[in-house]
Amino acid sequence: MVGMTKYLANYYGEYGIRVNCISPGGIDHGQPETILSNYKKHTPLNRMAEPLDIKGPIVFMASEASRYITGHNLLVDGGWTSW
Repeated sequence: MVGMTKYLANYYGEYGIRVNCISPGGIDHGQPETILSNYKKHTPLNRMAEPLDIKGPIVFMASEASRYITGHNLLVDGGWTSW
């Protein structure tokens, strides 16, 4: 997905079309406690995302606030990939 995002950003950029993607981490939707506790150990924020945590980045990427961003993969993973 990231490779395709970069390709499309380069292909359509000259037309003013921005292409980005968002890579969310785990989203809490009632998983068993063993899964949640193991996941929490691997994120600096010590929790899984809630659906609302993904909404803000999506709104940002779709808005004019990100008008000079293209070809980007925004990680919304509570720091999972920071290790």
